[in-house]
Amino acid sequence: MNAEIPEWLKSTVSLQPTSAGDTLRHAMANSPASAIPTAEKSLLQKLQDAVLFGRKFLAINKKPTRDILIPKIRGIRFLLFSLFGKDAPIVKSLDLFLKEANTKGISSDQFAQILSDVESLSDFLGKAGTSSLSCQISQTSRVPTTKNIFIIHGHDELNTRRLTQLLQNHFNLNPIAMLSKPGMSRPLIEKFEDEAQSCSFAFGLFTPDDEIINAANRYKQARPNVIYEVGWFIGRLGKHRVNLLLKHGTNIHSDLDGVSRIPFLDNVEDKFLDIQKELKAAKIIT
Repeated sequence: MNAEIPEWLKSTVSLQPTSAGDTLRHAMANSPASAIPTAEKSLLQKLQDAVLFGRKFLAINKKPTRDILIPKIRGIRFLLFSLFGKDAPIVKSLDLFLKEANTKGISSDQFAQILSDVESLSDFLGKAGTSSLSCQISQTSRVPTTKNIFIIHGHDELNTRRLTQLLQNHFNLNPIAMLSKPGMSRPLIEKFEDEAQSCSFAFGLFTPDDEIINAANRYKQARPNVIYEVGWFIGRLGKHRVNLLLKHGTNIHSDLDGVSRIPFLDNVEDKFLDIQKELKAAKIIT
């Protein structure tokens, strides 16, 4: 009884992928004009075929020689290289194994273990391709249904208090600002996350607190904690629930160009109507 070899395995396997031009020329030179083209198998399908063929081979060859097994492992290594590149851990592992196998030899059990490892990987890739694991877009967390509004701020305590009072007195919301919360011996990052996790919206108060001087120019920007906390909230709530209040004279990072912002001259309370509009759009108020 002979194991049936898949068509794609019958050809000689190179350790480096050929160019598209070489592949096309080879196909044209070896295919009759009347041949009916068949759908090319994906690399994942070929990897699964290689595992299946390897298992069938071991079932009928109890003591295969090194000279037979090493080319089969090289074929599997080529497919993994094509999928993940030469720096992938599994490719590097096979490279090391092949180097040792050339001098120390290889057993059927070792080959079976390689097939098992590759089979587990191909099964995972197959499932990932048809599940939410293949999603390319990060997902925001569940938005809390609270009236808690986080105020991200730097050194401008006056405008921080103005915004706090505006949200509390005019919109009946519960503003949360770090400067008004007790530390309770918590590290700053822990204090921030404890207070922030219950908030359904965040305002980032960008004020010119830090002066930056580089070879090109000189400008002022918000404190680093403001940048970090804005990013944290964008990741948690989404951009539509984070609004930047940009004080005149403050440079903004290019990464935040896509986030809605309200510029103001000196007093954040001057932007009452704009703040109201943002809260209505996010359905925080009606």
